[in-house]
Amino acid sequence: MQGGIVRIARDEARMLPVALFSTRNIVKNSLKIQYVMPGEETADAVTVEFFSSRTWKPDEVTVSLADSNSSNPAKFRLFGCTNEEHAAREGLYLAAANRYRRRIITFRTELEGLIPTYGDLIAIAHDMPSWGIGGEIVAWDESGNRATLSEPVFFTESVLYVMALRRRDGSVSGPYSVAPGLEANQVVFIDQPDIPVETGLSLERTHFAFGIAEKWSLLARVIAVRPRGEQVEITCVAESQLVHSADQS
Repeated sequence: MQGGIVRIARDEARMLPVALFSTRNIVKNSLKIQYVMPGEETADAVTVEFFSSRTWKPDEVTVSLADSNSSNPAKFRLFGCTNEEHAAREGLYLAAANRYRRRIITFRTELEGLIPTYGDLIAIAHDMPSWGIGGEIVAWDESGNRATLSEPVFFTESVLYVMALRRRDGSVSGPYSVAPGLEANQVVFIDQPDIPVETGLSLERTHFAFGIAEKWSLLARVIAVRPRGEQVEITCVAESQLVHSADQS
């Protein structure tokens, strides 16, 4: 329920985050991470109940991930399903979500926290859990694609580093391959960014997220957005592409 309207969100594989959050726009000391640890009672398989179109009677199928022993299945009734293959795919999705989505992240931001909604994919860059390095660009040399950053960044030889930028609407531009600059707080973009880099006072400076390729941030799926006075609290779960490929085996 959102704005008095019941909305449907499809949990599908997504690659482009709708918003970038970093230490620049996350309220200080508001980031919390909850690890949901598995135990003896944790389900390692899923038994899906469905109505068979072949026998016209209730039926069920038990599925599990490849390396599971299926000793403790959880039951799930899939209303409206009449096909065993469909039920098996949904069961594998649920089993993968139960295994790979076990980090709950909560943080506060300002009104830009209203950009994402339930089910959206966001990028979080934060140095505390080593999810890349975030900050803002304080100077930009367009002739050499050299950016001066508010935070120092460090390079290691034979490792590909990238930097993503935040657009004016909060979404992500890039990531782009970068090389070391003349100083520790400088980087050189291999290719010119496709957005204007803001460094002045008329507009908010461009935010950045820096890190190793594919590890410059944490991708998370939004599960709750709650206004908290002049701030917005976002709750999300760490995303894994394995959730969306489990039913393809």
